[in-house]
Amino acid sequence: MLLLSPDCEPERRTDIIERIRQTATAGKGSVDNVDEWGKKRLSYEINHTRDAHYFVITLTASPDVLDEITRVLKITDEVVRFMPVNLGEKVASES
Repeated sequence: MLLLSPDCEPERRTDIIERIRQTATAGKGSVDNVDEWGKKRLSYEINHTRDAHYFVITLTASPDVLDEITRVLKITDEVVRFMPVNLGEKVASES
């Protein structure tokens, strides 16, 4: 799950998603799905922000690659919040 600032331009959102894709691919992983939910209201204010662009990104990556993606997201100004979740083998086999 990735939340981007409501002021983030569409081109910049595309760049951030593409950076995640490139990092995963470079580490012999893959981005399986990018589900854009659009601009939604947050449950509570985060850093004086009430709205965010929501993305659910399903990817396959090694722990080292996920650490690199996490590092990049932490230093990207437009990122409001992100949360990596291990879906496990069961979900991967259902796709």
